[in-house]
Amino acid sequence: MSIQHIDHITYVAAAADENNFIERWGLLGFKEYVRVHTPRYPAAHIALASGDDPNFPWAMMTGLSVSDDPKSPINLFVQRYGAGPQHVAYNIGPGEDMEELHRKLVARGWRFMTEVLTYRDSTGAGIRQMFVAPQVPYGPFSELVQRIHGPSGQPFDGFDTTNIDNLYEAYSDYSAHLENRKSTPLWAGTATPPGNRMLTLE
Repeated sequence: MSIQHIDHITYVAAAADENNFIERWGLLGFKEYVRVHTPRYPAAHIALASGDDPNFPWAMMTGLSVSDDPKSPINLFVQRYGAGPQHVAYNIGPGEDMEELHRKLVARGWRFMTEVLTYRDSTGAGIRQMFVAPQVPYGPFSELVQRIHGPSGQPFDGFDTTNIDNLYEAYSDYSAHLENRKSTPLWAGTATPPGNRMLTLE
Protein backbone atom coordinates (compact mmCIF):
# COMPACT_ATOMS: atom_id res chain seq x y z
CA MET A 1 0.00 0.00 0.00
CA SER A 2 1.46 3.32 -1.10
CA ILE A 3 0.51 5.93 1.51
CA GLN A 4 1.80 9.34 0.44
CA HIS A 5 0.84 11.43 3.45
CA ILE A 6 -2.13 12.36 5.64
CA ASP A 7 -4.74 13.88 3.32
CA HIS A 8 -6.84 15.44 6.08
CA ILE A 9 -8.13 15.05 9.62
CA THR A 10 -11.82 15.73 10.17
CA TYR A 11 -13.27 16.88 13.49
CA VAL A 12 -16.89 16.89 14.60
CA ALA A 13 -18.48 19.37 16.98
CA ALA A 14 -21.81 20.89 17.93
CA ALA A 15 -23.12 23.24 15.25
CA ALA A 16 -22.94 26.15 17.72
CA ASP A 17 -19.15 25.68 17.91
CA GLU A 18 -18.50 26.07 14.17
CA ASN A 19 -17.27 29.67 14.27
CA ASN A 20 -15.05 29.07 17.29
CA PHE A 21 -13.45 26.09 15.56
CA ILE A 22 -12.71 28.09 12.41
CA GLU A 23 -11.32 30.99 14.42
CA ARG A 24 -9.03 28.74 16.48
CA TRP A 25 -7.57 27.04 13.42
CA GLY A 26 -7.29 30.43 11.74
CA LEU A 27 -4.74 31.37 14.39
CA LEU A 28 -2.60 28.52 13.02
CA GLY A 29 -2.85 29.78 9.45
CA PHE A 30 -5.75 27.62 8.24
CA LYS A 31 -8.35 29.21 5.96
CA GLU A 32 -11.65 27.88 4.68
CA TYR A 33 -10.94 26.08 1.42
CA VAL A 34 -14.21 24.38 0.51
CA ARG A 35 -17.61 23.85 2.11
CA VAL A 36 -20.21 21.31 1.01
CA HIS A 37 -23.68 20.47 2.34
CA THR A 38 -25.04 16.94 2.27
CA PRO A 39 -28.78 16.45 1.61
CA ARG A 40 -29.59 12.94 2.89
CA TYR A 41 -27.68 13.30 6.15
CA PRO A 42 -27.97 17.09 6.54
CA ALA A 43 -24.67 18.60 7.59
CA ALA A 44 -22.03 21.13 6.64
CA HIS A 45 -18.60 19.72 5.84
CA ILE A 46 -15.91 22.40 5.93
CA ALA A 47 -12.31 21.96 4.81
CA LEU A 48 -9.64 24.31 6.13
CA ALA A 49 -6.26 24.36 4.36
CA SER A 50 -2.86 25.78 5.16
CA GLY A 51 0.39 26.14 3.24
CA ASP A 52 1.48 25.32 -0.29
CA ASP A 53 2.68 22.13 -1.92
CA PRO A 54 3.87 22.06 -5.56
CA ASN A 55 2.42 18.57 -6.03
CA PHE A 56 -0.79 18.92 -4.05
CA PRO A 57 -3.58 21.50 -3.65
CA TRP A 58 -2.54 22.23 -0.05
CA ALA A 59 0.21 21.42 2.44
CA MET A 60 -2.12 20.60 5.35
CA MET A 61 -5.87 20.20 5.70
CA THR A 62 -8.17 19.85 8.65
CA GLY A 63 -11.92 19.58 8.43
CA LEU A 64 -15.03 20.13 10.49
CA SER A 65 -18.43 18.47 10.15
CA VAL A 66 -21.44 19.92 11.96
CA SER A 67 -25.17 19.27 11.79
CA ASP A 68 -28.32 20.89 13.16
CA ASP A 69 -30.04 17.48 13.24
CA PRO A 70 -29.81 16.04 16.78
CA LYS A 71 -30.09 12.52 15.33
CA SER A 72 -27.26 13.04 12.86
CA PRO A 73 -24.39 10.54 13.16
CA ILE A 74 -22.19 13.59 13.73
CA ASN A 75 -24.12 14.61 16.83
CA LEU A 76 -24.37 11.02 18.04
CA PHE A 77 -20.55 10.98 18.03
CA VAL A 78 -20.43 14.29 19.95
CA GLN A 79 -23.03 13.11 22.48
CA ARG A 80 -21.09 9.91 23.21
CA TYR A 81 -17.48 10.98 23.00
CA GLY A 82 -17.42 14.77 22.92
CA ALA A 83 -16.20 17.05 20.16
CA GLY A 84 -12.93 15.96 18.58
CA PRO A 85 -11.28 14.08 15.71
CA GLN A 86 -13.72 11.81 13.91
CA HIS A 87 -11.45 10.36 11.24
CA VAL A 88 -7.99 10.51 9.71
CA ALA A 89 -7.68 10.18 5.93
CA TYR A 90 -4.50 8.70 4.44
CA ASN A 91 -3.67 9.65 0.85
CA ILE A 92 -2.99 6.69 -1.44
CA GLY A 93 -0.66 7.18 -4.41
CA PRO A 94 -2.23 7.68 -7.86
CA GLY A 95 -0.71 4.49 -9.24
CA GLU A 96 -2.47 2.23 -6.73
CA ASP A 97 -5.46 0.14 -7.84
CA MET A 98 -7.95 1.01 -5.09
CA GLU A 99 -10.30 -1.89 -5.86
CA GLU A 100 -7.42 -4.37 -5.66
CA LEU A 101 -6.12 -2.71 -2.50
CA HIS A 102 -9.58 -3.05 -0.94
CA ARG A 103 -9.66 -6.77 -1.79
CA LYS A 104 -6.17 -7.35 -0.37
CA LEU A 105 -6.91 -5.55 2.89
CA VAL A 106 -10.20 -7.41 3.37
CA ALA A 107 -8.33 -10.69 2.82
CA ARG A 108 -5.89 -9.63 5.55
CA GLY A 109 -8.74 -9.04 7.99
CA TRP A 110 -9.46 -5.32 7.62
CA ARG A 111 -13.11 -4.40 8.15
CA PHE A 112 -14.60 -1.69 5.98
CA MET A 113 -17.89 0.18 6.20
CA THR A 114 -17.86 0.89 2.47
CA GLU A 115 -16.67 -0.40 -0.82
CA VAL A 116 -14.57 1.98 -2.91
CA LEU A 117 -16.69 5.13 -3.43
CA THR A 118 -15.80 6.99 -6.62
CA TYR A 119 -16.60 10.42 -8.03
CA ARG A 120 -15.33 12.17 -11.18
CA ASP A 121 -16.10 15.70 -12.29
CA SER A 122 -16.63 16.89 -15.87
CA THR A 123 -12.86 17.18 -16.48
CA GLY A 124 -12.12 13.62 -15.38
CA ALA A 125 -10.56 14.61 -12.06
CA GLY A 126 -12.07 12.89 -9.07
CA ILE A 127 -11.76 11.03 -5.82
CA ARG A 128 -11.81 7.43 -4.61
CA GLN A 129 -12.48 6.69 -0.95
CA MET A 130 -12.93 3.69 1.32
CA PHE A 131 -13.67 3.81 5.01
CA VAL A 132 -12.43 1.47 7.72
CA ALA A 133 -15.07 0.42 10.24
CA PRO A 134 -15.11 1.92 13.75
CA GLN A 135 -14.54 -0.24 16.80
CA VAL A 136 -17.44 1.26 18.76
CA PRO A 137 -20.83 2.64 17.65
CA TYR A 138 -20.47 6.10 16.08
CA GLY A 139 -16.81 6.02 17.03
CA PRO A 140 -13.69 7.25 15.24
CA PHE A 141 -12.55 5.58 12.03
CA SER A 142 -9.97 5.81 9.25
CA GLU A 143 -10.20 6.64 5.56
CA LEU A 144 -8.05 5.70 2.58
CA VAL A 145 -8.41 8.31 -0.17
CA GLN A 146 -7.00 8.63 -3.67
CA ARG A 147 -7.24 11.93 -5.55
CA ILE A 148 -7.54 11.44 -9.31
CA HIS A 149 -5.61 13.88 -11.46
CA GLY A 150 -7.37 16.01 -14.05
CA PRO A 151 -6.12 17.31 -17.42
CA SER A 152 -4.08 20.00 -15.67
CA GLY A 153 -2.06 17.32 -13.90
CA GLN A 154 -3.29 18.46 -10.49
CA PRO A 155 -5.18 16.11 -8.19
CA PHE A 156 -8.86 16.69 -7.44
CA ASP A 157 -9.11 19.12 -4.54
CA GLY A 158 -12.70 18.75 -3.36
CA PHE A 159 -15.22 16.31 -1.94
CA ASP A 160 -18.41 14.74 -3.29
CA THR A 161 -21.69 15.00 -1.38
CA THR A 162 -22.97 11.63 -2.65
CA ASN A 163 -19.84 9.89 -1.37
CA ILE A 164 -20.24 11.63 1.99
CA ASP A 165 -23.91 10.70 2.27
CA ASN A 166 -23.07 7.08 1.33
CA LEU A 167 -20.42 7.08 4.03
CA TYR A 168 -22.88 8.28 6.67
CA GLU A 169 -25.46 5.70 5.61
CA ALA A 170 -22.85 2.96 6.07
CA TYR A 171 -21.59 4.53 9.31
CA SER A 172 -25.13 4.54 10.75
CA ASP A 173 -25.80 0.97 9.65
CA TYR A 174 -22.50 -0.32 10.97
CA SER A 175 -22.98 1.48 14.29
CA ALA A 176 -26.42 -0.12 14.62
CA HIS A 177 -24.78 -3.49 13.97
CA LEU A 178 -22.26 -2.83 16.76
CA GLU A 179 -25.08 -1.84 19.11
CA ASN A 180 -26.93 -5.08 18.31
CA ARG A 181 -23.82 -7.14 19.04
CA LYS A 182 -24.03 -6.03 22.68
CA SER A 183 -27.09 -8.25 23.09
CA THR A 184 -26.55 -10.75 20.24
CA PRO A 185 -23.22 -12.66 20.30
CA LEU A 186 -23.40 -13.62 16.60
CA TRP A 187 -25.11 -12.00 13.66
CA ALA A 188 -28.30 -14.02 13.32
CA GLY A 189 -29.40 -15.43 9.99
CA THR A 190 -26.83 -13.96 7.61
CA ALA A 191 -23.07 -13.73 7.15
CA THR A 192 -23.21 -9.94 7.08
CA PRO A 193 -25.64 -7.37 8.44
CA PRO A 194 -28.04 -5.59 6.07
CA GLY A 195 -26.72 -2.95 3.71
CA ASN A 196 -24.68 -3.56 0.57
CA ARG A 197 -21.81 -1.42 1.90
CA MET A 198 -21.00 -3.79 4.77
CA LEU A 199 -18.02 -6.08 4.28
CA THR A 200 -16.53 -8.99 6.26
CA LEU A 201 -18.07 -8.12 9.60
CA GLU A 202 -17.55 -11.52 11.17
